Amino acid sequence: MFLRPQALSAHGKAAANSVVKASQTRSISHHLKAFATIDPNNLSGSDKGFNLVKGAWVPSQKYKDLVDPLKGGTMCKIPDTQMEEIEPFVESLQSCPKTGLHNPFNNKERYLMLSEVNRKVVECMHDKEVFDFFVKSIQRLCPKSRV
Repeated sequence: MFLRPQALSAHGKAAANSVVKASQTRSISHHLKAFATIDPNNLSGSDKGFNLVKGAWVPSQKYKDLVDPLKGGTMCKIPDTQMEEIEPFVESLQSCPKTGLHNPFNNKERYLMLSEVNRKVVECMHDKEVFDFFVKSIQRLCPKSRV
């Protein structure tokens, strides 16, 4: 953020100072708490994934182990969705229009909303804590150094 207080009026200087103070004291860690439901450093076989169906996270009848590429053991359990569980997925797919839900020609508001989501993601990724969380999460599945 670049501010030039000398070019601002008294009212503008006060506004600029409040923006600077807010940006200096703002902690985006509350963003991390909103979506970080795992700790990439402490995953274990007792951690389970879920399926997203019709906007809700639902468990599966069976789970399979996701192998930890670093340690060789079970990193977590992932859904092993069976054919007898597939009906909600089929219903969800059938309810979707052939042109899709995010088609910019048919649903401009949705398209604009998703662009705002992307803008917020970029803003959050500038926070070191959020960035480190994603780096560590990716490194758990694809072990690479952080060079």
